[in-house]
Amino acid sequence: MTDPVAQTSGGGLTAQRKNEDLKAEYVLIQGQYEAFDQRALGMKALATPLLGAGLAFGVKEHSDALLYATILVAASLWLLEAIWKGFQKNLAGRIGALEAWYRNEGPEEMPPFQIYTAWNAVPKIDRLTYVATRMFAPFIALPYLVVILACLVTIPFN
Repeated sequence: MTDPVAQTSGGGLTAQRKNEDLKAEYVLIQGQYEAFDQRALGMKALATPLLGAGLAFGVKEHSDALLYATILVAASLWLLEAIWKGFQKNLAGRIGALEAWYRNEGPEEMPPFQIYTAWNAVPKIDRLTYVATRMFAPFIALPYLVVILACLVTIPFN
């Protein structure tokens, strides 16, 4: 059942309804985009002292096994954060398209609520490439790379 107020006589959305829908979509996606950074910082806030403790106890107890376990956890969290940034990046295309539409630089017709479609429009190889290249960005690599290097340097002297 369709809402007669929201449709024109031709069956399409009215300009006002479309504008409201696109605005709602933009606000939703922008919030999700920013939430990825909040989650990543929360994960770092929890992981950093735990990884540091793994390194410290591994050295104190002369436990290579604990140091290797700390490396494994740090590498896993590092990869997880890079994948998360890849998910975040997939939202950027739709955000850019919506912003262009509001500047009258995009296509005249912009169907609202196309988050899933836009997200999946990013080719898989581009997703993988982005994750692989972003892993070494300082804001993603820290503190994981430092912990991994510290563990690797410590193991031969442990």
